[in-house]
Amino acid sequence: MGKIDTAYRRLFGHPVMVRDLMACALPAALFDALDWGGMRAVPTHYVSDRLKKRSGDIAWLIPYRRDPGQPTPPRHLCVLLLLEHQSTSDAAMSLRAAVYTGLAYQLLLRNRDIEPPLPPVLPVVLYGGDRPWRASRDMSGLVAAVPDDLRPYQLQMRYLLIEERLLLQASDLSDTNLAALLFRMGSHRDIEQWRALLHTVMQATQGPEFKELKRSITAWLLLMAQSNAGLSEALPVVNSLEELDMMISEKPGIWAQQWKLEGKQEGIREGQADLLLRLIERRFGAVPDAVTQRIHDADESALTFWSLNFVDAATLEDVFRG
Repeated sequence: MGKIDTAYRRLFGHPVMVRDLMACALPAALFDALDWGGMRAVPTHYVSDRLKKRSGDIAWLIPYRRDPGQPTPPRHLCVLLLLEHQSTSDAAMSLRAAVYTGLAYQLLLRNRDIEPPLPPVLPVVLYGGDRPWRASRDMSGLVAAVPDDLRPYQLQMRYLLIEERLLLQASDLSDTNLAALLFRMGSHRDIEQWRALLHTVMQATQGPEFKELKRSITAWLLLMAQSNAGLSEALPVVNSLEELDMMISEKPGIWAQQWKLEGKQEGIREGQADLLLRLIERRFGAVPDAVTQRIHDADESALTFWSLNFVDAATLEDVFRG
C-alpha cells in the first residue's frame, strides 16, 4: 500500500492529472471558471511525524478566471487532494479534512502564499476501494446531536468524494481523460484490453511536455501490472510506456494466464466475503463497519473458517472465535 500511495501522489503531482481528475467530478460551470493553466503546487510539509503512516495530501492554488461581467471572484481556490487507498471508508475522514485544511491555511499564511481574506478550499478525497464509501461526508455525521443554541459553534467541514469505481461506470468521460484511463487500467484484468488502454495513454501523452508525467504513469502502471497479473517475481525496471508495452508483448501468453488466474481467485474470495456478510446481517442485524472491513480484508482460509463457525454461532463474536 505504501508504494501505491506514493505512486498516486506522484501521479497527482502533475497539473494535467489534477485537471483531468477534477473534470470527472466538478460541475462544468465550476470547472470552466478555474484557470487550470495557472495552477501551482504549494508545499505540504505540515504532515507531521505522527501522521507519517497515513497517505499524504497534495495542495494546489488555482486562480479563478476573470469575467468582466461578474463580481470579482476570490483570487484562488485551494484544492487539497487527500489520496486515500483503503479497502473500506474512513469514518473520521471529515475530521481529518478539517485538520488538514486548518494546517494548510496556517502553512500558506506563514509562507506568504496567501493573505487574508483566506481563499475558499475544496477538500477532495479520492477513494479507490471496491466497496461503496460508507462514512459521512461532513462533520454533522460525527458529532452527537446538540441543542439548537450550541449548533452555531460546531465545527463544519464537508469534502468532495471521488470514487474510482463510480467513475468507471460513467459513460460520458472523454476517451483522452488521463485520470479516467488510468482508473480503467487499474480495474481491468483482461490483458488485451489493458494493452489497448495502454496504447491510448501512449497516444494521449505524445510530446516533450509529457516527459515527466509519462515517467510517473509508467511507475504507476508497473505497480498495477505487477498486482493484476499476480506475478510472483518483481518485474524488471522500465523507464517508459513503450518499454512496458514491449515487456508485456514478449510473453503475452504467460501474462494473460496469470492475469485471468488472479482475477478468478479474487472473484472467488470476494464472493465468499459477500455471502458471509449477508448471512451475518440476516442473523445478527446490521454489520459494524469494523467487521465489514475485517471480512473484506481476509483471505480465503479465514473466510472458510469463519463460515464454518457461523453455522453454530450464537453471537457475532462466536463467528470469529478460534
